[in-house]
Amino acid sequence: MPFIIGTPIPDNKILVQSVSHIYGIGLAESEILCQKAGFGDDARGIHLTPEKSKLLESLVDNTDLLVGADLRRFQNDKIRRLYAIATYRGLRHKKGLPVRGQRTHTNAKKRVHFNINVI
Repeated sequence: MPFIIGTPIPDNKILVQSVSHIYGIGLAESEILCQKAGFGDDARGIHLTPEKSKLLESLVDNTDLLVGADLRRFQNDKIRRLYAIATYRGLRHKKGLPVRGQRTHTNAKKRVHFNINVI
């Protein structure tokens, strides 16, 4: 099972779907990358040779997009910045409450964590 940017590519799954499992790459971008690498629509992970795997990984690295751990780090840094400057959104993130103005009286049961010692 080959890995591209730390994401496993299953042998039996269609390659376009597998590449879209990389964090930050959607289905449309995955199709574009697979076409640039020379794969057809029905290519599967088993057709991925080490050379083609390196080519696909270099194509992913050369895109303008942040992908994988870099994207996660960027998003977490944005949230930590909101914590640091003590904005309303930062406090809502820290408390585990909905951030974008949703009601909490009857909804947001999954988002609300009853941890009082967070702040």
